[in-house]
Amino acid sequence: MRAPEVSVLLVSWNTCEETRRCLESLRQTAAGLSYEVIAVDNSSRDGSAELLAAQDRVRLIRNDHNAGFAAAVNQAYRAATGELILLLNSDVTLHEGALETMVDFLRDHPDAAGVSPLYLNPNGTFQQHYVQLPSLAACLALFTALRRVPGFRGALHRFQMHGQDFTKPRELGSGSCQLLRRRVLATDQIFDESFPIYWNDALLARELTGAGHRLWMIPDAVVTHARGASCSRLGPSVRFRHLIGGLVHYLDRTGPHYRVVIFRAAMIANHLLKTALGKTTPLGWSDLRAALRGDLGPLPDGDTTGWAVVVGQPGGTWPEARAAEADAVRLVLVDPEPPRPRRRFAIQQVAPSVWQASLPTPLPLGHQLAAVKWLNRRIAAAQLRQWLDGHAGARTLHVSPEDAYLVGWLGEDLVAQVRPADSQGLAA
Repeated sequence: MRAPEVSVLLVSWNTCEETRRCLESLRQTAAGLSYEVIAVDNSSRDGSAELLAAQDRVRLIRNDHNAGFAAAVNQAYRAATGELILLLNSDVTLHEGALETMVDFLRDHPDAAGVSPLYLNPNGTFQQHYVQLPSLAACLALFTALRRVPGFRGALHRFQMHGQDFTKPRELGSGSCQLLRRRVLATDQIFDESFPIYWNDALLARELTGAGHRLWMIPDAVVTHARGASCSRLGPSVRFRHLIGGLVHYLDRTGPHYRVVIFRAAMIANHLLKTALGKTTPLGWSDLRAALRGDLGPLPDGDTTGWAVVVGQPGGTWPEARAAEADAVRLVLVDPEPPRPRRRFAIQQVAPSVWQASLPTPLPLGHQLAAVKWLNRRIAAAQLRQWLDGHAGARTLHVSPEDAYLVGWLGEDLVAQVRPADSQGLAA
């Protein structure tokens, strides 16, 4: 049998609906091409593997654990037979003619090693999804308060390509949807697996351009990108630990070691300053130290259902009808602040997907002295966040105005206000 022209490499991890849309767009827009789909599912729990197994043109590799994005891409690559390799994220939807336009570009430009499309947000607006290779100054501005300093802010803007023109073809790579020639890649892998999630595409682009290969983006090929469909399910502590730890690896791999020393020192100073000022930090101290050592920690397996943290609902008053929502989200119901000191944090599972939490107020006089009350609240938030950080899944915080002190302190992805008239349930 003749090998297909394009091998589509697709990694799946709990993105069933996004994967369905991605495959449907591929069928509709690539009908005139000879292509195969090699999909690797990283032990999804949402029916993604079953969806992929039912597709006629998909060859499925099922992992029994979460192997990570880079390793899964490499698995798919070793099974691929096409001369052109399409790296396709499951949260990308191809517009009409997008893949054919990219294939035609490589046919017409034999010196081009790869090509990426123009990205749109789900609402149809332009998505700034392109970045340059990061400088040390850009890395510092990305994660610390140095972004307020003009020189560092300028480096960050250059890295994120603010104000750049993407209406014409230009030399630029992007890993979410990228068509590459097999001949420019290694024979057994595309990505370095020591970068399981983040920065593997930056390292690949650096290696390809360093070898003299040219990567392009063309605006005539258009895709919609939901962005972060899988990564949001990691939970904020895992996500930031991999993001920061992966960057430490990248800096160490691509330049002199003093850059890592400076980055670590700046990150520690930034964390201590924000803590002293009572500001929120993306990682707790122990996770930050691990990330700065390059210790990424394990990837989450098992349940990645999102969390709804509902604050201020007294124990036992949650309507049973609301518990049915736990099929789509895991609930943590946080009791109101107690009138008397409570020394310990307590949380227990009260239904299949519902937990009841009581936050500590260990210091006395919290209701009389504002400073003590502030400190009690910081201790309570740290205890709850530590528990949440041990569980994968995106977090939504539901609070009324009087409980807004927790906003920003739980590593939440989204904040929703509870209506005063709906004190027994979530805001609509």
